[in-house]
Amino acid sequence: MRIIKRTSDFQERNKGSVITIGVFDGIHLGHQRIIEECVRTARFFSVPSVLLTFSRNPREITCGESPCVITDYKKKMAITESMGVDYVISIDFDPSFASMEAKQFVSEILCEHLSARCVCVGENFHFGHGGMGDVDLLTKLGKEGGFQVKVIPLLFIGGHQVSSTLIRRLISEGEMDMVSRCLGRPYSVCGKVIYGHGRGKSLGFPTANLELADDYCLPPDGVYAGKVSIGGGLEDNETSSEKKVCAINIGDNPTFGDAKLEIEVYIVDFSRDLYGQFLELEFIHRLRNEVRFGSREELIEQMRMDVSQIEKLLLKENQEAGLCDGQ
Repeated sequence: MRIIKRTSDFQERNKGSVITIGVFDGIHLGHQRIIEECVRTARFFSVPSVLLTFSRNPREITCGESPCVITDYKKKMAITESMGVDYVISIDFDPSFASMEAKQFVSEILCEHLSARCVCVGENFHFGHGGMGDVDLLTKLGKEGGFQVKVIPLLFIGGHQVSSTLIRRLISEGEMDMVSRCLGRPYSVCGKVIYGHGRGKSLGFPTANLELADDYCLPPDGVYAGKVSIGGGLEDNETSSEKKVCAINIGDNPTFGDAKLEIEVYIVDFSRDLYGQFLELEFIHRLRNEVRFGSREELIEQMRMDVSQIEKLLLKENQEAGLCDGQ
């Protein structure tokens, strides 16, 4: 897969292309449906598949907002490549691009630069200045410009339309099971292990403190069952191929009167020094709220129960997955 920054740099316009367009900030199951159709159609036409996206969220320009990150850039590119996309064009969505009218976008970007044979979008797709263009206008302009338009229906899970907005809300509410269903994978964040207070070791549960690598959406304070990959895919250091079971705590450690929000990870049956390494944490289940305990002994007992519950939960999940794989 090739990643370029300008549509004018696309070198295969003589062949034509099949394009999908969007922010794809979560690469959730709805996004994946659209990307899969783009790749399938490109193979049918024997032309490159192109994912046209943006280096920053357009809402930063159009609304002055910076939505929290669901899927960081590197993971988004890895998922996109695994789906068979040939080109990613990551445009800088600046005020000049935001002011481009829908008709100009189609004629200049889709037709002139990318020689579109087909464009695959979701049924709620909008484009052009102020989002005034919709799938009906795109279809009309496609007929004039000589390309097809495939409109992929919205995806609903549990009665909810799968969208990045829904996923952000579910993360903020700690509904990690539903988040996993919408993403098609557990929600994850990446970060670097830094020095903390060192209390975990004295409590019998040595933890790694994480400094996040991006402005991720975070679930509410509490304890979570999760899995961790060492290396996290963000640096060139060695990445463990095996995901390890872990307990994740988000909060300010009320038992000790801390004021700063911290993310701490206890990795089950693991004792290596991780300082300076990158971790990718997957949030599988929410166990409980963060609690202020009356003593260290109460905290230690609760931590024992948390780890035991996490091991049972994830062991059961692994066994069920193994049964499914064997069918």
